[in-house]
Amino acid sequence: MEDNNLIKFAYYLEDWDFEKGDKKVLKKEAKEVTTTEYLPEMKGQIFCPECSVPLFKSPEKKEFDTNGRKAFFAHGRKYTPDCSLRVKKAEGKKYTSEELAKKAIEDDELVIVKGFMKLKPVPPKNDNPQEYQGDPVEDIDGELADVPIGRHNGESFSLPSRITTVRGLCRNFNKNMYKYFHLPGRKNAIQLRDLLVDIKNVHNIDDVPRLYFAKIKSSINRGPTPQNIRQTMFEYPRGEYVDFCLKAVDLSSREHGIDDNS
Repeated sequence: MEDNNLIKFAYYLEDWDFEKGDKKVLKKEAKEVTTTEYLPEMKGQIFCPECSVPLFKSPEKKEFDTNGRKAFFAHGRKYTPDCSLRVKKAEGKKYTSEELAKKAIEDDELVIVKGFMKLKPVPPKNDNPQEYQGDPVEDIDGELADVPIGRHNGESFSLPSRITTVRGLCRNFNKNMYKYFHLPGRKNAIQLRDLLVDIKNVHNIDDVPRLYFAKIKSSINRGPTPQNIRQTMFEYPRGEYVDFCLKAVDLSSREHGIDDNS
């Protein structure tokens, strides 16, 4: 049965309080639990990954309800902040003031993407001659950007931005999935989960940059050196277009974890 539940996981953190707690602490320290990982002792201590409101599991002690529907997480009724996981999602998110938009950035709920890196990120300089072992450089602070995400028509805010990589979006993916991203050329800030396009639904050529995802079917290096082309085939329904293939040099593919065994 297809899983149509909007809330794919809940944050579980003992003794965290929605009214008094810091959302950044919740996102940093909480454990992510799915409905199948939920335990009765977690009752009252699970929270929404977007708005942080307390959640409950329905049905609490079973994996399916009487109608055969898979168990799901739902919001409690005590708090009702704006949350796309509670109501029918709107086309993006608007902010009533520049201050609230900046606060959303500080709380790690909104990301303004000025652009994507054109060249491979360079590790920071290190006096130690040994190979750099720190986190990869996937984000660079950008300039202030005028972003049209105000509630009133045409209202723009000047907000701090970043220059990033697709790999940067994939790091801590579960947390990023519920953040709002304003991408270059977009009119609204949209949750990452709503920006992702399954290639199985792609039937026409599109000149607009998008974020795609797919399942790898096979990957073959067409030569003996790292600079030869590796052809990575994705699962794709045969139709007007025969297949969906990513062609990149073997060295670059392997840096992204793609090899003969993918």
